[in-house]
Amino acid sequence: MVQITFLTAAVAAASLFSLSNAQVTTSLTCPNDKGLSASTYAIDFSTVKSWPSEWIVADYENVTFGPQGAEFTFAKRYDAPTMWTNFKFFFGRVEFVVKAAKGTGIVSSMVLLSDDLDEIDWEFLGGATSTVQTNYFGKGYTGSYNRSTTPAVANPQSTFYTYTLDWSPTALVWSIDGKAVRTLNAADADGNGSQYPQSPMKVSLSLWDAGDPDAATQTWGGGITPIPPPEPYTMYVKSVKIWNTNPAGQYQYTDQSGSYKSIKIIPEAPAPISSSSTSDDQSFVEQHQRRFERQSVAVKQQWNFNWWRRIKQQQNHVK
Repeated sequence: MVQITFLTAAVAAASLFSLSNAQVTTSLTCPNDKGLSASTYAIDFSTVKSWPSEWIVADYENVTFGPQGAEFTFAKRYDAPTMWTNFKFFFGRVEFVVKAAKGTGIVSSMVLLSDDLDEIDWEFLGGATSTVQTNYFGKGYTGSYNRSTTPAVANPQSTFYTYTLDWSPTALVWSIDGKAVRTLNAADADGNGSQYPQSPMKVSLSLWDAGDPDAATQTWGGGITPIPPPEPYTMYVKSVKIWNTNPAGQYQYTDQSGSYKSIKIIPEAPAPISSSSTSDDQSFVEQHQRRFERQSVAVKQQWNFNWWRRIKQQQNHVK
């Protein structure tokens, strides 16, 4: 389990800049993760009539549901609608049926995230009408921002495609409509394979603005987003399907190695967290998310993981 100390807004940006290439401190033991106890999970957001209990929406944000699925809309400055599963899964497959949002600087994303800061990404830039970006991170390390690829996809802002992640201990495959567009062998990941994503993941869906007039991410995002936007920009997620290789009530980190071999599968679900529980009883990512949500909308967007990564990316002048 990695630990990042939360800082005041005045020094947060400088500290996050240095974090991306620094060694991440492993000084906490992760509490058990709530697992997906079934081998499969599926939801069709186009048929949802009320909020699905297995999904959490970020505070102060709004995700709606309609005939095209879950709707993530940027209608005004600082909008960043985000939702994520209240469970994690441990290797398997995820399928997203998605139509990305248009709009200069607008980023649509489908991300897998772990408590150990492993991450697997699909990201779309609203002004890039012929590509999608893939990326991965391990244990909070971002390296020199040379891990992304840009597979071709025609008009992702006007067409639904099925974007798939096949994730195993030995390889990670990104596919579009059943055609593999990238394969990462675990042994080929940075750090002699140690930065290969390999700890239990939650699924996160979000829309955010890399082209904000005050953002350092404008170049990567494709330019400055008009404020106010001339029209709402919306990402549609029709459905999500998950195949879980290791169903469990809980996943337990037995050491601080971050290796998949250290994860213990526990059949029983964790006991509910009472309202009197301290933050030490919550997972690191949930602590981060809750602290993130309590910021003002402007500061909140600054804390977004992708936000500070892209700021660092622009500092290094690397796309």
